[in-house]
Amino acid sequence: MQQTPEITKDVQEVHKNTLRSSLLSSVLPDSLLGGQSVIGNGHYTPVSLRACEGESGDLDILEDVISREFSPGSEGRRVVLYGGVGTGKTTSVEKALWDWTSGTRLQHYKLLLRVSVSELKAPGEKPVSLHSVLARTHSHFSAEHLSLILKWPQSLLLVFDGLDGFKNLLSTPPASSSLICDAQQEGSVSALLYSLLNGSLLPDVSILVTSREPLKLKSWESFEVVGFSRTQRRMFFQRFFDDEKRAEKLVWHSEEMLGVSEQCFRPAFCWTLCNVFKTQFESNGTPPETLTHLFGIFTRMLLEKQKMTAEQTRELVSGLGRLACLSSAQTVFSYSEVTSCGLLPFLRSPVLSDVLHICGDVTSPETTFSFLSLLMQEFLLAVSFYIDHSEHGAKGILEERSALYYTFLAGLLDPGQRKEMEDSVNSFDESRISEFSQWLMDTASATLCKVELEEHFRILRLLQHTRNTSLVKETLSKSRWRHIAYSDMQEEECSTLSFVVNCLGKFEYMNLYSAKLTEEKVARLAPALRLSEKINLSQSHLSLAVITHLATVLADGRISSLDISSSTLEEGAVKTLCHKLAHSKLKSLKLNGCSLTAADCEALVKMLSGASELRELDLYGNNVQDHELIQLSALGNCRLHKLNLDSCSFSVASMAALSSALNGVFSDLKMLNLSRNSLDDEGMVMLSQALQTGPSRLNSLIMFDCMLTGSCCSSLAAALQSEHCCLTELNLSVNELGQSGALLICDALKSSNCRLQKLELTRCELTEPVFGAMGSILMSGVSKLISLSVGLNSVGDTGARHMWEALKHQSCKLQHLDLEMLSLTDACVDELCESVTASCTLSTLILKNNNLTDASIPRLVKLMQDCPIMSELNLQYNDFTEDYFELMDTCEKIRY
Repeated sequence: MQQTPEITKDVQEVHKNTLRSSLLSSVLPDSLLGGQSVIGNGHYTPVSLRACEGESGDLDILEDVISREFSPGSEGRRVVLYGGVGTGKTTSVEKALWDWTSGTRLQHYKLLLRVSVSELKAPGEKPVSLHSVLARTHSHFSAEHLSLILKWPQSLLLVFDGLDGFKNLLSTPPASSSLICDAQQEGSVSALLYSLLNGSLLPDVSILVTSREPLKLKSWESFEVVGFSRTQRRMFFQRFFDDEKRAEKLVWHSEEMLGVSEQCFRPAFCWTLCNVFKTQFESNGTPPETLTHLFGIFTRMLLEKQKMTAEQTRELVSGLGRLACLSSAQTVFSYSEVTSCGLLPFLRSPVLSDVLHICGDVTSPETTFSFLSLLMQEFLLAVSFYIDHSEHGAKGILEERSALYYTFLAGLLDPGQRKEMEDSVNSFDESRISEFSQWLMDTASATLCKVELEEHFRILRLLQHTRNTSLVKETLSKSRWRHIAYSDMQEEECSTLSFVVNCLGKFEYMNLYSAKLTEEKVARLAPALRLSEKINLSQSHLSLAVITHLATVLADGRISSLDISSSTLEEGAVKTLCHKLAHSKLKSLKLNGCSLTAADCEALVKMLSGASELRELDLYGNNVQDHELIQLSALGNCRLHKLNLDSCSFSVASMAALSSALNGVFSDLKMLNLSRNSLDDEGMVMLSQALQTGPSRLNSLIMFDCMLTGSCCSSLAAALQSEHCCLTELNLSVNELGQSGALLICDALKSSNCRLQKLELTRCELTEPVFGAMGSILMSGVSKLISLSVGLNSVGDTGARHMWEALKHQSCKLQHLDLEMLSLTDACVDELCESVTASCTLSTLILKNNNLTDASIPRLVKLMQDCPIMSELNLQYNDFTEDYFELMDTCEKIRY
């Protein structure tokens, strides 16, 4: 690169000294919001960033990225750093500038020229050139030297800090005719800045830009500044206190403080936090416990710097609150706006300069003001709600403000958290306290009945910030809290949920479906888990360590039902769970689809043989197999009432043991589900013999798809007629019983000893004679059936006619009738409607998957409108067109 010897040494050295002095004095030494010049005193800690908006890749160190992006040979490079307020953008850029002046970074650039975007505007909005702007902001350059500098853009790195001051620059760019191509050419500030950004002006110059919002600039590299990682935060605390033990203690305390840990990614906030900690320690004060408490202490520290009466202090805080109220539309305020908020008497107050960044002479109408901290801005706005009743103050709770505003309003409800402010400005207004309390209760009631997870926690966090147990309890008791899945909670949200549940004293249902729990999250959830009666952890990934911690917490809790079905469990998890919960109050355990092993089954057997209070066990979808079922059937002290063994890979080999157990250790069993196991007729025969000979109390037997045929029906029919058989529900669906087998079941239904109330024979190869026999039984007065499912048997209108005849008979007690996929047509509708109208008991009729058409709809709609006893008519998947959907919509009892 060709050099410019006229400016290389003398001018460069003068610029470095000037820039170094500017950096050291860029922030007031006693500013608790903006931070001291950490560059020079060794407090600087690097911050993190990541490439491109929204990517969740690995974090990088900002200084390393600057060095890499602006490495030798990359002249003309353009980079934008964006991130929220206080994330360290400006300080990191200052560090890069400092390193350049010190000769340790970016030395291939002859000059680094920094321009604050707020300084671009010339007085009176006069046209400006790049030359005139730099002459004004870098007055140590002569006009001649500045002209020479701009002739060699390859050797320059321009730094523009705070581009968000020109929000509409990229969305509404200046006309192409107004673009600037020469450093001496004048134009509007927007045209000048846009010309630099798009390369019309000095295309070979390197540019580094900071902004609060992401910018879409062609050929620019974009990085999101995310502030401190946890490691960087620890490093900052250690450098600030120069005492590793105290620093660690304070890091831990800050992570436990309500609302504080969420803000600790901001370096500026960490600076404020450490200063408050330091002051409290030096004065033997108590460290703050919440974000609101922290800012109460901090604001009191600022206000104590100037001796004012409580009334003057109240007026100052109210004025700052009015100014903060304007900030929803802007971040920079004019002199007239500041004075209109009642702050004229306080312009020279040191408190004002501690809270606001003042650009210019405080007495000049050209001076601009902005809040140094978004958190401070929202805190003052919240305080002003409780103390400012002037005509200029907010008339009520503001809508569409940041979450921080509502957080501070909630925190200030607590007398302990607002004490610091009341000591400075006198008591808060009781009517405003009542107003916000009512707003909070109303908002909770309107929000918790919905399904948006983020909105749930927004309200729950506000309740937590009040630290008011009675208010939380009253609020939630008046809300219809929908128990949506709180699956992807952060650690802070776990603490929030625990606080709220703890206020209630007990919790009916904790829904943690598909949760991603860690040991730390379980520790924070522990109070809520202990108070929960039912917990859903299905489809979760649960490590052995998490299960161990979870089971320990639940062992002495109120837990009665635990669902961890379809969850990924590590080896030993089930054994640990069974051991820990063996003496708990657990009544129901769902382990379906958990890939249980032989060792897991052995642990379950051991738990059930002990003093376990377990009454319901669901093992659906586990490859348990015969050996484990035989082992389970040999229990010594089992009190199970419900056992689901659906799809567990059993065969007839284990049925002898199970049948024996039904009259022994399983005699208390009320429900047994053996669906989708290859039990065959022999297995059904064994079970039938057990049901008719012993003390089994089994009420419900589900044998869906067990490879049964009509050959087993003789034994089953005998069991149903036995005085010992207690079955009231029987499901034999998807078995090839055929006509002969089904007629034997029908014969059993005629017996006065048969107690069946619910019978399911869906897809059992039934015929019209079977339907005829079933119709006769329903009219006999002997049958106790109230629910009958005989769908997926192709008998057509002829077969269904037997059901219509039965429904009209006064002895028929059916309440539920399922006739899905019988090949019904419109021809049966008149008789259908007549029978349903005549029935005194039928409330649900399932006619899904038949051949009904639009012609039937008017008659069926009128039927449902005229029959108050009918609660549902299911017509899904028939041959209807959209033309009649609107008519069916007029009757909410019809599903289609």
